[in-house]
Amino acid sequence: MKPPDSEPIEVSWKVDNPSVTLPVGTEFYFNFHRHGSVGEDRTFEIHDDSVVEHLETDIHYKHPERMKPGWTGGDAEIGKWFFKAIKHGKTIITVTKLFRFEVEDTYDVEVTVIE
Repeated sequence: MKPPDSEPIEVSWKVDNPSVTLPVGTEFYFNFHRHGSVGEDRTFEIHDDSVVEHLETDIHYKHPERMKPGWTGGDAEIGKWFFKAIKHGKTIITVTKLFRFEVEDTYDVEVTVIE
């Protein structure tokens, strides 16, 4: 199966039993939110990085106009983690939701990569 010649595919990790099947060569991403001054953060772990690799992380301030001295709460961020399916197989990407450095929740996304 030939990988699509298009933009990366959005995959949601916030649904019940998240899973996705993709052909080798497909790029995909997860959206995430974090707000450092409040203590909200998100991290991810790829269980088998021979099947899926992390390409890059893209982060933007949600309200850049609020990033001024003396203002609070302006550091809310919206981000995307970009990945690529690199070989046939299965792996899990675990997304961890942290609040003040404590694990609040985890989400396991099963990724199946096909030829």
